[in-house]
Amino acid sequence: MEPILSAVSLLAVVLLVLAGAWLFTRWAGRGLGLGLAGGSSRSGRIRVLDRADLGRERTLLVVRAGERYLLLGSTSAGLSLLAELSREEGELWEKPLEKQEGKGPLEFTALMQRLREKK
Repeated sequence: MEPILSAVSLLAVVLLVLAGAWLFTRWAGRGLGLGLAGGSSRSGRIRVLDRADLGRERTLLVVRAGERYLLLGSTSAGLSLLAELSREEGELWEKPLEKQEGKGPLEFTALMQRLREKK
């Protein structure tokens, strides 16, 4: 009877530790803004409008910060401002993706090409 009781108590302790770890990660992750694509800050003034993964630990981000639209590069070394987009260019990311003559939705690369052609 004693070995069964100790096994049950050990199992209860392990489950308690796992539940505590799960609750802690939920609590700690709440303020980190995880879920980058389409994420927003608590105030709603900063939003990631789109992202394109370029390779290992390299990402392009289109971010709206207040009334400004920014193209950022993200690497393991940090963030870099690549360009500040005009209001018209930034609003292209705000609208739902358009269809291109039955080819499906515009992708990030097609949208970047369209912006290059405007300049």
